[in-house]
Amino acid sequence: MAVVTLQTAVRTALGRQGAKRVRRQGLIPAILYGEQLENVNLEIGEHALKVALSTPAGRNVIIEMTRDGAEMTRVVLRDITRNPITRQVLHVDFQRISENKPINMTIPVLLVGECLAVSEGRGILDHAMRTLEIKCLPKDIPANIEVDVSELDIGRVIRVSDITVANVELLDIPERPVVDILLPTLFVEDEVEGAEPVEGEVPAEGEDEAVASESGKESEEKGK
Repeated sequence: MAVVTLQTAVRTALGRQGAKRVRRQGLIPAILYGEQLENVNLEIGEHALKVALSTPAGRNVIIEMTRDGAEMTRVVLRDITRNPITRQVLHVDFQRISENKPINMTIPVLLVGECLAVSEGRGILDHAMRTLEIKCLPKDIPANIEVDVSELDIGRVIRVSDITVANVELLDIPERPVVDILLPTLFVEDEVEGAEPVEGEVPAEGEDEAVASESGKESEEKGK
């Protein structure tokens, strides 16, 4: 399990206006909670956070957090709130961890291997679950969960129950499909019955006679 360091400071500017003031200073407001201890309001540098999360493990790392350059706490990243338009980080949640207590995490699913049914154009890969919920000790948190699709063929499904990770408990419903191979669907446009012919179109067989018959009837009625 990757371990990174992150320097933070206790935040005194609280509330919505306080958070805005912190952001104007180029910092990110954050909160630390968990382990039945008091919540602590923090502020962190945006660059420092980016560096801490730049390992191949991404967000799934143990963070050794220092506050005001002194006290160190081991934490995990719980949530990042971003501006939906600019993607600027607005707020970060951290949770304290204990080395001997299991923790719940959301881990990305990484597909490995080449599926012949897909490469040959016979099927379409449906990656239904891109993350899995797990429970394990902090030291056993995986960066991702690999799922081998090389043996998959059309109609085959890999479910949560088919996946095993050492020292990790999967919390999702066992029957849920994680990935499967679907048959390509061909869409055929249906012909519309009873549609009137377009101007200039040749009438179908029998249509000329019907038109002539109706014209004859109209002539007879006018002659009476």
